[in-house]
Amino acid sequence: MANLEEICMRYQAAGLYTHVYASCGFLHDKSPALSFASLPGERTVFDLSSLTKALVTTPLALWFCDRSSGDLKGVTLEALFGRDIVEKVAAGTGGFSLASLLRHESGLPAWRNFYVECEGRRQGLEEVINRSLKGLVGDVRDVYSDVGMILLGSLFEKATNKKLIELWWEVCGASDIKSSRTLTFGAALDSSSAISTGYCPVRRRDLIGEVHDENCWALGGFTGHAGLFAAGPDVERFLKDLWSSPLGRKVFDINFAEVNSPGESLMGWRKGRDHSANSFAEGRGCGHLGFTGTAFWVDPKTKAYAVLLTNRVISGRVSTRIKDFRREAFGVMWDCLKK
Repeated sequence: MANLEEICMRYQAAGLYTHVYASCGFLHDKSPALSFASLPGERTVFDLSSLTKALVTTPLALWFCDRSSGDLKGVTLEALFGRDIVEKVAAGTGGFSLASLLRHESGLPAWRNFYVECEGRRQGLEEVINRSLKGLVGDVRDVYSDVGMILLGSLFEKATNKKLIELWWEVCGASDIKSSRTLTFGAALDSSSAISTGYCPVRRRDLIGEVHDENCWALGGFTGHAGLFAAGPDVERFLKDLWSSPLGRKVFDINFAEVNSPGESLMGWRKGRDHSANSFAEGRGCGHLGFTGTAFWVDPKTKAYAVLLTNRVISGRVSTRIKDFRREAFGVMWDCLKK
């Protein structure tokens, strides 16, 4: 059987990515049980893309819910943020429950090309989102929606009058999650250590230390659905700090409790049951995938975790090879942890 280094280097040599970090262990242990990294040019910081939803937006959603003493599964956006704020950000969504957004069951569309209208300027965000949502609210159900997470991030900012990264650091600081300071958003990143995610035809330049997602870029580089950057060890430290904090434990517990629920979405996290993930923890893992080639899974039973970060978009927006690579890598890491 191939080991972790052999698998990572084989796919790197085949051109799937130029940089890779893979590591696994247990949330209660200080050091990983197995890890490997190939980081040419001493560039270590990955664009985590949709891991932002799990690591930033989900904890903030629970924090807002706790602050308002609301029921996470029943509280509406209007009750949580106030009617005036919701109407300014996205009219007509006040009756949505917070849970419906976290579970991707709100009926909001999967995606809208906000970047065409914003053109890289954060100004006019409320108007763009408001206009785009008209006529779309409640059309479909059970659709994985970037739009819903963008909406949540916008509501967080409007309700606190703070930028998302400032609010996140403040909430993590209050929860004694010191490692949060090693994770940042692209808008505040020193690009000297960042890993390229390739050429962007929209921006007409190579993206290094700049968020790959066009909507996130257009909306200022920090949103509820993307924009988080970090090195591999920092993602691991953050997961462990999250696990040991009161707020973070709620994030884990509420997602662990829904592993056997219908659908693929949990409460801001996802189920690791597809072909690329079910080699870890026999498919019972909870975590998230990122479009740029990132992923993490945690086993609710043993509290084992695995982190796998790449810049696979450097080889193209669409590639089935990433699924095979993830399956092999997560399988080897799980074999190490289950012994």
